[in-house]
Amino acid sequence: MDSPEPGMRERKKLRTRQAIELAAIYLVLEHGLDGVTVDAIAERADVTPRTFFNHFADKTDAVLGLARDQEIAPDIDTAAIDADSPFAFGAAVVRAGIATLDDSTVDTDKRRREVFARHPALLTREMDKIALIEGSITRHLERHLAEHGMPAGREREDFALAITVTVTAAARLAFIRWSRQPASAIELVSFFDDAVSTLTTILRPGKTE
Repeated sequence: MDSPEPGMRERKKLRTRQAIELAAIYLVLEHGLDGVTVDAIAERADVTPRTFFNHFADKTDAVLGLARDQEIAPDIDTAAIDADSPFAFGAAVVRAGIATLDDSTVDTDKRRREVFARHPALLTREMDKIALIEGSITRHLERHLAEHGMPAGREREDFALAITVTVTAAARLAFIRWSRQPASAIELVSFFDDAVSTLTTILRPGKTE
């Protein structure tokens, strides 16, 4: 399963976004959600308020990492993906998204869980974030299926969604394994590949495409 690496522009954008997220999380842990402003977050992240709003709608979205363009690797060239099935294509898209992560993600996620413990109402919005990511994957898959001749309709929508649910289950398995032991972000990609292999084995002898 081959997938293109994220471009330099996307990596720079992700680093800026992560800096804003981490600044927002630390400030909320220090002052509470009501005691934090967008200006304070921008100052801590060393960006302008305008840059903040290019990435997030408000301070709550910044804490959650719920970006305005919540896409899986928007810089990815899907035409460059070498996949022998729709399932493999979907896995490659998610893999490309995981490949954009770096070790700062570990600290960000750990601190975000602390915020959730203090502000449990935010967990509902976290589900919105997951839904947006799944929607991004499904759109990539629907375009792929259309390009390979599958007609529009409920069957194509359901097929794309079924693959999305499966590959995101693999991502969840990879993140769980990653959280159990000290590991770098690079190793997370390997964990995802292993999880995809495990799920593929479980799904056999049924088809995964």
